[in-house]
Amino acid sequence: MQKEYKNILVIKMSALGDIIHALPTLAALRELYPKANISWLVEPQFQGVLPGKPYIDNKIIFYKNDIKKMPLLQKINCLKTLRAQLKAHSFDLVIDLQGLMKSTLIALLSGCKNRIGYCDLKEGSGYFTKRICGPCKNGHVVERYLDVAGYLGAKTDKVYFPLPDTQKEEEKVKNLLKKEGVTGDYILFFPGSAWVTKEWPASHYAALAKLFDQRGVKVVLAGSPAEKEKALLVQQLAPQINLTDITGKTNILELIPLAKGALLCVGADTGPLHISIAAGTPTVTVFGPSNWDRTCPYGKLNTNIISSAYCAPCLKRICPKTFICMELVGVEEVFAACCKTLAKWRHYEIK
Repeated sequence: MQKEYKNILVIKMSALGDIIHALPTLAALRELYPKANISWLVEPQFQGVLPGKPYIDNKIIFYKNDIKKMPLLQKINCLKTLRAQLKAHSFDLVIDLQGLMKSTLIALLSGCKNRIGYCDLKEGSGYFTKRICGPCKNGHVVERYLDVAGYLGAKTDKVYFPLPDTQKEEEKVKNLLKKEGVTGDYILFFPGSAWVTKEWPASHYAALAKLFDQRGVKVVLAGSPAEKEKALLVQQLAPQINLTDITGKTNILELIPLAKGALLCVGADTGPLHISIAAGTPTVTVFGPSNWDRTCPYGKLNTNIISSAYCAPCLKRICPKTFICMELVGVEEVFAACCKTLAKWRHYEIK
């Protein structure tokens, strides 16, 4: 007999792509427990991508970066405040999808005696009261997370990404694009990434933009303010092309309608491409150091271009060699994949 839970805490603090990967599990949990109060603990910079009701009743913000900078006594007092906040919810189930020591500590601070998570996550999984090993242990992380919901009795055969309401943001994005001279179809490039080793070279993006421009297809550059320098470099390497650069001009919530309105999104292994897939837009993703089969944008709308480098995937944030893996992925190969993807999913022919 299925056990009912009244107050559930999901812990998935970061990063952007990882949170998107966990959203189908949220949808499965809400279907399984329609009357439960579901809270989600997240870092502040990622809270915007989480949906509100009916999926999430409470967002609990964990200021990890602020806490790390605090002196010890202040850090302890902050954790005490968090403990009181968590215990006030009287959680009867904690689902730790982070599987790190920091999430383990938070789960313990909640006071909940029923803490579950995946069996082979990182250092925190040994503190779960139930370590779950499901049929998708070696599969994509979306399916691994769903194994946890499946253990509870949820249906996991359909994958759905619940996203927040972005009606207001749709108008803002439409006006921004119009102001920048983009009124028709566009392809979206996300040149940056959280790891510098994951980034496809700026020269390659510039050359790819040129191929689209020669065929009358508009290219828009986007990303976070931290990626502005990379976007400027792409522009400098393609001075003859009228690229539209809105890098740093959209927040995490506005990325959803921006991606939704694009014909196609192109980039390396980066969070905005996962948003694009969740929004229903086809993607072409260039992979080098990261593990494409476990963490690529999920589903048939995504096409992976995988480096032929002998050392890939190395999973390194800092390359001890020469970034050869991403440089080896050719512009013509990515362009061909883009054309094929557009023809298949958008019925959009590029000659």
